[in-house]
Amino acid sequence: MALSWNERLRNSARLGAGELFAKPRRVGLARVLEIAQDWAEMEARRFILLAPCLMAAGILLWLGTDEPPGLFLLLPLLGVTLASWAISVRQMRDGPMLGFRMMSMVLGGMALIALRTELVEAPLVPAGMEAVTVTGHVAKVEQREGDTRYTVRVESLSGLERSELPRKVRIVWRGEGDARAGDRVSIRAELRPPPGPAVPGGYDFSRQMRYQGIGGSGFSYAPPAVLERGGSGFGDAVQDLREKVADRIEGVIGGPEGAIAAALATGKRERIPEFAVSALRDAGLAHLLAISGLHMGLVCGFLFWGLRTALVRSERLTLNFPVKKWAAAGALLGGLFYLAMSGGGWSAQRAYIMAAVVFGAILFDRRGISLRNVAVAAIIIMVIRPEAVAAPGFQMSFAAVITLIAAFSFIEERWPREGERTRLTKAMGFTGGLFLTSLLAGLATGPFAAFHFGRIASYGLLGNMLAMPIVTLAVMPALVLAMFLMPLGLDALVLLLVGQGLGMVLRIAQWTAGLPGAAGLVPQLAPAGIVLASAGLLTLALLRAPWRLAGAAFLALALPLSFSAPPPDVYISRDLRNVGVVTGDPARPLAILSKRRDRFTVEAWLQAIGSRVEVKSLDAPCRARDVACSVGGLSEGQVIILSGREGLAAACDGAALVILRSRALPGDAEGCSAELVALDSTGRFPATTLRWAGGKVIRRSAKL
Repeated sequence: MALSWNERLRNSARLGAGELFAKPRRVGLARVLEIAQDWAEMEARRFILLAPCLMAAGILLWLGTDEPPGLFLLLPLLGVTLASWAISVRQMRDGPMLGFRMMSMVLGGMALIALRTELVEAPLVPAGMEAVTVTGHVAKVEQREGDTRYTVRVESLSGLERSELPRKVRIVWRGEGDARAGDRVSIRAELRPPPGPAVPGGYDFSRQMRYQGIGGSGFSYAPPAVLERGGSGFGDAVQDLREKVADRIEGVIGGPEGAIAAALATGKRERIPEFAVSALRDAGLAHLLAISGLHMGLVCGFLFWGLRTALVRSERLTLNFPVKKWAAAGALLGGLFYLAMSGGGWSAQRAYIMAAVVFGAILFDRRGISLRNVAVAAIIIMVIRPEAVAAPGFQMSFAAVITLIAAFSFIEERWPREGERTRLTKAMGFTGGLFLTSLLAGLATGPFAAFHFGRIASYGLLGNMLAMPIVTLAVMPALVLAMFLMPLGLDALVLLLVGQGLGMVLRIAQWTAGLPGAAGLVPQLAPAGIVLASAGLLTLALLRAPWRLAGAAFLALALPLSFSAPPPDVYISRDLRNVGVVTGDPARPLAILSKRRDRFTVEAWLQAIGSRVEVKSLDAPCRARDVACSVGGLSEGQVIILSGREGLAAACDGAALVILRSRALPGDAEGCSAELVALDSTGRFPATTLRWAGGKVIRRSAKL
């Protein structure tokens, strides 16, 4: 029987691998090149899987560059590369063709993020502004535990010209207000520019906010004054509907279970109490709180299954019409409604795009779940929102999906076919599938959780094994049913069942989180480690030739490389608001300038060194308003912190580090024998770490 093209390639790859590894001394260079060419030919037909990886690499390279190239440079480079690709295709030169194709994907990713940055570019709130009056329309209202957060589209802002206005600002009021989405309001607030990373290499909140069009954040002195009621637009109507649905669900169920159910239905996570968030996070169940591929898949999958089951009840419809495609179309429409109800966040958009690709494949008689469809979904997301590549949610969700599809495709080829399965193999398939799904998803996302959040849920597999069947088989289907029954007023009983299910999930989370060592803290990891881990995962999952085994080596090297970066000796917050000196004492690992000022940053420092100590138990030998103070603990000498220039010369003579919490003058650094840190000419300073090595000071700073 004739072999297919793919089978011939696999056989040649196996023979090539046997020659290379079994008899290395008898293989000449010509044969090695021939085998490599065969392997490359095997991968060439799967380039669609590598294209989004190369585009993502280009986006991350652009974001990680201090002075990234602009479109005026990238577009000509991309054009030349595409032309060279076309020429190599005409000349049938395989090597250059592959190289230019890969370069085109990388440059394409860089061009996408450069274009997106140009499109969202808008003024930021200047630093050091006094209290201002903001007038505009409310775009979003978030009722959180203890406060309310408003996102306002700015019409005017006192002290700024029209050309200097940011598009949106985010303002927190520590109380309740009656302003709704769409209302025109006036707010008296204190604003500042979007904050940068709390530590160098940490998550960049300013980048996230700027791509959302938010040019400043702060707090208000009073609730917003409503100047004019709005809510006539479609977006405002959707926001109002979300609030009403969340209120209804929370009112019927009550307690933290009601808040979690409201978050699952509308994406409003801000209502969930902190203790519930902490328990779910430490149990490895935090993914339940973000509208993502899991939720969208369950909603669309339940709708698809329900519609198809109802339609096949009719023999006439089944025999004469494509009921499977009708069910897929209904699932897509239901998913679109769920996307709108969830607030349309980018993680929900990503999830819907992936669901649309899967169910769209059914509409066009293609295989629904495959790595090619995942690649298409990733490309679509990167074209629309290229900045999403840098977000933990994007990386973790795609890592999990790619790993699961690759692993289950491998198992499917070796598992008994439908007619050959016994009751035992079916039971083993369900239980083993649940176990493998939790295990593989945890292994795939664990490195990213450790890198971005500095913690690992040690019993995440256990928590997911116990809780996910309840969520998958009971909570989400019942919640979808309740949403359909809500307009008829018949949802109360179903919502109570949802609350019972979520109560069980929350009790499982609290029990799991209470086990010894449930939340493992990880110090800040070196970026090279996560890059190598990502390369290893993608190599194993996406490639088919034997060189995919190199991915295992990459993963093995990623762990020691992640911990290769030596920890800093001193942490300095943005604008010198706080300072932390690493003491080496596990009970009090940091000596800080202030326990009250910039607590979020201090918590980020503790997370970066992998400490569980609370801020209130740290040593604070200085006070932020002191004219001068001295902090010990640094082996190289004293750290002296000055509020002004008085005593600068004496401090420079007797300390290893001098922190001047005011602007430095020309010549100050050269005239100081100690390491001098001071505000720049604009009164700004980025989050920075200092480390002494071999008599030199290694300074690492984040972007402002």
